[in-house]
Amino acid sequence: MSKRDFSSMQTNTPISQANNAVDRLHQSITQAVSHPTKQLVDQAENSLAHAEQAVQALQGSEIGLAAEQTEEWLAEEKSRLAAINVSEMND
Repeated sequence: MSKRDFSSMQTNTPISQANNAVDRLHQSITQAVSHPTKQLVDQAENSLAHAEQAVQALQGSEIGLAAEQTEEWLAEEKSRLAAINVSEMND
């Protein structure tokens, strides 16, 4: 079962919202990596902002381990986005 399938089975909680936001970020970055256009990178950056807000909403919550895992996943996705070679973009 993928992260996406698992998160869709959860209730609409802050952790599921954060996981869904990071999952959408992952999909957006995957598209930008495959086809590095300015538009797709911009969309990935918008997804990043949304995911960061969703993860930030978990701060101070009592779902410690789940929040930590989501934060780690977000950090991985931020690294993937940063690795996109802007000079090779197709406009």
